[in-house]
Amino acid sequence: MVRPLICLVFWLITTSSEAFGISFHAYHGQEEIRASLLQLARQNPNLVHFHTLGYSEQGRNIDYVVVSHGEPESLPAIYINGTHHGDEKASTEGVLGLIDYLVKSRQLPVVRELLSNYAIYLQPLVNPDGHAANRRFDARGLDPNRDYAYPGRRDQDSFKTPAIRLVRDLTNKVRFRAALALHSGMEGVLWAWAHSAERPADFDVFFTLAKLTAQAMGMSQYRQSYSDYPALGEFIDYAYMTHGTLAMTVEVANNPTPPAEDLDAVVKRAVAGSVSFMLGIMDLDRGELSIIRNSSTRKDIIPWARTNERATRQGLQ
Repeated sequence: MVRPLICLVFWLITTSSEAFGISFHAYHGQEEIRASLLQLARQNPNLVHFHTLGYSEQGRNIDYVVVSHGEPESLPAIYINGTHHGDEKASTEGVLGLIDYLVKSRQLPVVRELLSNYAIYLQPLVNPDGHAANRRFDARGLDPNRDYAYPGRRDQDSFKTPAIRLVRDLTNKVRFRAALALHSGMEGVLWAWAHSAERPADFDVFFTLAKLTAQAMGMSQYRQSYSDYPALGEFIDYAYMTHGTLAMTVEVANNPTPPAEDLDAVVKRAVAGSVSFMLGIMDLDRGELSIIRNSSTRKDIIPWARTNERATRQGLQ
């Protein structure tokens, strides 16, 4: 199904700076991010709910907000996070831009519909210690997005980082209907499984949602994550394994931290993809999403060519 107003929404996202209450012509520090979230919550008490999930290894705040027109506990929930990898700062800004966009555009019909039917949980910083140090890992040199349980690895052998234990606890408490983990370092959309070539039971649903999301972002790459490269312990596998959460990775830019002059366009593209994904979930839940069946072709299951960064990341599994 194609909503009549989707094109208008995406046009507004990608062409208008007025939709955003903060500027994305420079990267934001953690104090600035926290202040922005607190201000949005104070100014919009019936829409934005601010929470501190806990603290990182080095004692930094790990915050999130819930944006919804209804009571969050009474609605199905969608979760979007950024910065599992601290040097992928475009992902932080993408989540921050989405929060700001949802608040500023809450009266647009499709946005109002979305916020009336779902509680949207948004966490800009999973790994604030890595973000502060501008490096991939956490304070102990561990990769947060390799720390989750997955089929074949038990909980007791996972969750060694405080930040990921917090994400685990939130995921288990809320049992999200759907989720996106924003990353940067390539351009594409990936879905579970990352640890195995086995097709997930919801392969066709994932394929359809990933195609919608990628197209909204002007990207041509969308694959099962394993077909990009195998990875053990990713968020998307844990969320899908544990609660059937339709969880995908969205890589928003080829550069983990693009030049500041490119940031505004990257953020708007991330917002467009995230909104497309959430509207796709809403259509799916209403039985109105046209699922692409029998979508596996040879090119869908062969990894696409990557830059040298691919080899680097494979060495970090």
